[in-house]
Amino acid sequence: MEELKGEKKQRKNNYLKLALAVGIIAVTALAVIIMKSSLEQDMTASAENRNEERNMVIGEADKLALGYFYDEALTVLQEDPTLIDENITGDAIKLKIADIEKQKASLVKYEGVIEHVFFHSLIIYPELAFDNKGHPAQGYNMWMTTVKEFKAMLPELYRRGYVLYPLSETVQVGQDGSVTPKDIYLPEGKKPLVISIDDVNYYDYMKPDGFANRLVLGEDGRVWTEVIEPKGERKLTRDGDVMPILDDFVVKHPDFSWKGAKGVIAMTGYQGALGYRITDDLPEEARWQQEVKAIADTLKADGWLFACHSYTHNGYFRTGKVTMSQMKYDTDRWKQKIAPWVGDTNIYISPFGWHWDNKNSIHRYIADSGYKIFCPVDISRNTKFYKDIMVMPRVNLDGYTMQKRPDFVNKYYFDVNKIYDRARPEVNY
Repeated sequence: MEELKGEKKQRKNNYLKLALAVGIIAVTALAVIIMKSSLEQDMTASAENRNEERNMVIGEADKLALGYFYDEALTVLQEDPTLIDENITGDAIKLKIADIEKQKASLVKYEGVIEHVFFHSLIIYPELAFDNKGHPAQGYNMWMTTVKEFKAMLPELYRRGYVLYPLSETVQVGQDGSVTPKDIYLPEGKKPLVISIDDVNYYDYMKPDGFANRLVLGEDGRVWTEVIEPKGERKLTRDGDVMPILDDFVVKHPDFSWKGAKGVIAMTGYQGALGYRITDDLPEEARWQQEVKAIADTLKADGWLFACHSYTHNGYFRTGKVTMSQMKYDTDRWKQKIAPWVGDTNIYISPFGWHWDNKNSIHRYIADSGYKIFCPVDISRNTKFYKDIMVMPRVNLDGYTMQKRPDFVNKYYFDVNKIYDRARPEVNY
């Protein structure tokens, strides 16, 4: 009897051991399944994260390539080799590298005319500019462009294949001071375009007549225009002059700008710079000079160049009868009073568009003063290279040209009928 009880007890213990072993195996198996599932989830999440990283890198590269920054785009794509799967034939990064290398290789040397068009500060309120209560409306009507017109021009220039190109990159300056044409490579069908703006000073006589008051740095770090509305209220806008309007257009159409190039801002020294009286020995002069420098630095970082447009913009430039002593004073004064705040430049934008023969002593003085690029006004569109200076003419896209030479404008730039602001009076000249 005792033996029977012992056997039952032994069997019970065996069953318990077996159940325990089975339980341990089951728990272990479950743990393995859970770990495997977790590992698979982690791998899936990791793969999704890597795909997201790839997409971000490809997106950044596409954006750079659209603005013709091909080398920079390739650097972005190749910066993290772990994103490239060498075992996959259709790897997205490898395909994008090949695509951008193909875009870069497809560039062709441009052999045509380098177009250079220019404007003055834009008319915001035609009803003020053309009311004849301040400056004569005829002058504004002939030589100025309205905001409405400029905004309408940009899509047309873009549609015709123009690409904003840096004026400084059209010429090669040698160590001996000689100048030669610099090769330009663009996609097939694209054409370089230089834009410049004269007299970005915001003279006092213009302020009541519907123009911007000055340039300012906004809270976003960009350059805005301060505008005084017809009722006297001051406001900051992104459409008060060429600079912010063009900046915003390039943001929407990065392929309209070669590597971020915008245009050339031609400065005089008459009544200061950019709307600030920094040359009149006023109490606020030091603070205003720093404001001008900050604005100029921001513009240059955003693709803008600065040019000398003479210091005085005196009437003797209009006739070309400026004397050597007047020219020396004027040139030296700009370098002393304006260059410290907007930066040195080798670009000279001719006041009143006047141009001299290359052998003329005044023209020689301009070249000897370090200006390697000289830009008069001439619809010939014919750039000339001399030993130490390039002469590139500019075309004025203003009321006079649109009214008096519509066929010329239509041929090269845009359909005048689509652009012309009907708020203008007729040009009587």
